[in-house]
Amino acid sequence: MLTKWRIAIILTALAMLSVLMTACGSDTTAGAGGTPTAAATTAATTTASNIACEKGNLGTGGSTALGPLVQAAAKTYQDKCSGSSITTQLTGSGAGLKGVHEGSLQVGNSDSFVSLTKNPEYKDLTDNQVAVVVFAVIVNKDVTGVTDLTSDQIKGIFTGKITNWKEVKGPDLQISVISRPDGSGTRNTFEKYVLGGTKESVSGASHSTAKTSGDVASNVSKKTGSISYDTVDFAKKNSLTVVKIDGQEATADNVKSNAYKFWNIEHMYTKGAATGLAKSFIDFVKGADAASLRQQYGFLDLSSISSDAITAKTPKA
Repeated sequence: MLTKWRIAIILTALAMLSVLMTACGSDTTAGAGGTPTAAATTAATTTASNIACEKGNLGTGGSTALGPLVQAAAKTYQDKCSGSSITTQLTGSGAGLKGVHEGSLQVGNSDSFVSLTKNPEYKDLTDNQVAVVVFAVIVNKDVTGVTDLTSDQIKGIFTGKITNWKEVKGPDLQISVISRPDGSGTRNTFEKYVLGGTKESVSGASHSTAKTSGDVASNVSKKTGSISYDTVDFAKKNSLTVVKIDGQEATADNVKSNAYKFWNIEHMYTKGAATGLAKSFIDFVKGADAASLRQQYGFLDLSSISSDAITAKTPKA
């Protein structure tokens, strides 16, 4: 009988010791009253966001070059900011500007500055600059041996004066030119900074037009002897040949110094000053929270570009 009491006392003591050890071990995750420890607090802090979230519906549209970044940013913003709904139409810079001016859009995306000479009615638009886009002259894989073209040679091709690749030390192959439509911000940038202000004038059976940046990349990859212009990001994702212009490569360093001139500032225009969800989203697109997205889609931060280069791309008042 005594032996049984002794066993019971021992078992009770062991149980109490186990409870005590468990309680001590729990201090690694919470203190008195369940207060998180330093480790738990750090984890919570690293997931915090600096986004000033706004609720509501926002319609954006325009540039097909900026479009992929805006679409990705919209998805991320909506994931982080419940109650927000953001749509993006890939309709071209011209359509984006018209949409925000007429009120069908709250934000109009454009690859170039608004020309008040051409469209004085757009004086009601506010320019919100968000990033830098890098463009490139691209050719089909069959255009072997052509890795560098001068501005004059490119001008000759896009005005129909040069029609065979052998004229620029390439293969004996007819040149097929793929253009962007009038109103395209990419085309405006190309004509201004690569063609030196000359308008594209090539025509005929060897000429075609592609509506979006994605269409350009797809068409050049399929059409023998073709040449066009697109963002470097679309060119890389479609394994297209990027041609140097006047000996300069389409690299970030060359853009930052403006040694390579085929680039521009990306804009998200609003009618009047941006407010509410429009302001919050635009701030997100150009802010630190979307830095990885800008890099992923091939955009450069405005702050990384030299002031002289920015001045060279900014129209004089």
